[in-house]
Amino acid sequence: MTAASNQIKSSMWDNKQEYPLTTESLKMLLEQRIPLIRLKEFATPQECEMLYAQSQLLNFNAYEDVSPKIEKIGITVFEYNNIGKADYFKEVERATKLRNSITAASFDPLQRIMERFRECGAKVRIASELSYGSYYAGLIRKIEHGTQIHIDFAPLEQSGWEICTITAQLSWTLYLKLSDNNQGKTRIYDRRCKPEDEQYKLDSYGYSDRVIADADTIAFQPYVGDVLLFNTSNFHYVEPMNGQRVAFTSMIGLLPNGEIIFWS
Repeated sequence: MTAASNQIKSSMWDNKQEYPLTTESLKMLLEQRIPLIRLKEFATPQECEMLYAQSQLLNFNAYEDVSPKIEKIGITVFEYNNIGKADYFKEVERATKLRNSITAASFDPLQRIMERFRECGAKVRIASELSYGSYYAGLIRKIEHGTQIHIDFAPLEQSGWEICTITAQLSWTLYLKLSDNNQGKTRIYDRRCKPEDEQYKLDSYGYSDRVIADADTIAFQPYVGDVLLFNTSNFHYVEPMNGQRVAFTSMIGLLPNGEIIFWS
């Protein structure tokens, strides 16, 4: 990267601006030229409360070997890294039916966000494998004790899956229930993961804070009904929440052919 391009990137992060979702801002986020996009009032308070209420009728399961504890409804590729692709896809139908039962009684955030992307000119779909079919997409998740510093980037983590062919990765999160205490911020660093960063790995997903030494950073406050998107190949973590922090979320990837895929 040239000195000029470094200066451009730095100035983008220095202004700490939150961008709305547009064709241009989506391109900039995928290229890591801006830190985040916020879709204000993506869902009404009533819609969020309905979806949250439906989730409370079901059991949340905690990720295995993840500390602090994170709970969710739905399945993730992350959980099946050491189990196998076939087992993940065996669970997709069951998990999708469960997700659909929740959204049918409230509303469907996944279809709404995909439509917003289409309005920006993007060609979007659920990720799929030729031999297995569609991935699962759409977690309802509780992150109330915070997370470790980590990245989410399929090319480094999911070798052999379609999603490992993406060139950029984002996440989107709709906040359904938040305790009113201005906690639970997500902090993002202007520091992209590299293969040599494995030396800083602490466990199944977390990294030592040495990996983000001197990196510029931005923290955003979640609000019920808003959607936040950011580039997950940047190191990031969630601050602890003294109370509730329940959200609907999935991953987003850009394929070399320009398609955008969603999965969990």
